[in-house]
Amino acid sequence: MLLRRLDIAVRYVGISTWPSTYGTIKGPRYVMEGLDTYWSVDMIRAAIEAGNIDVAVTSKGVVGMMEVGCLDEVLVMWKLYVLPSEQGSGLGHSLVDAAKDRARDRGCDLLTEYEPENSSAGEFYAREGFEPTDAPWPGTKAVWLRWPSDLE
Repeated sequence: MLLRRLDIAVRYVGISTWPSTYGTIKGPRYVMEGLDTYWSVDMIRAAIEAGNIDVAVTSKGVVGMMEVGCLDEVLVMWKLYVLPSEQGSGLGHSLVDAAKDRARDRGCDLLTEYEPENSSAGEFYAREGFEPTDAPWPGTKAVWLRWPSDLE
């Protein structure tokens, strides 16, 4: 029962953030397809069960989330979203710290990516110590970043 509520709470974060994050960059079709694919309750449940999602919780409930996964020998932060009403509160920083802790524990670097049109994401990740890196596969237009776990 609790897991189902957490699934829905995490999905709410996606539904609340994706339209404003990607709507003007990629369009409504991309947003809807992304929500149906990457934010489905089944996908979220599987990531929670695998231990790959951390959440930020306040008195308002789940207000942010971060999801990681392995790609070759590195950890990738695939999702990092905080409700617009909570942005600037430090929750995004705390969620990134949780991802960095996971990378340190595994003795590997942490990768993430963002759309080049989303300059605020690039600025945020630069403040968090991420540096530009090559994409793990050809043909992607996303900007890829690496946080080396041996920095701290």
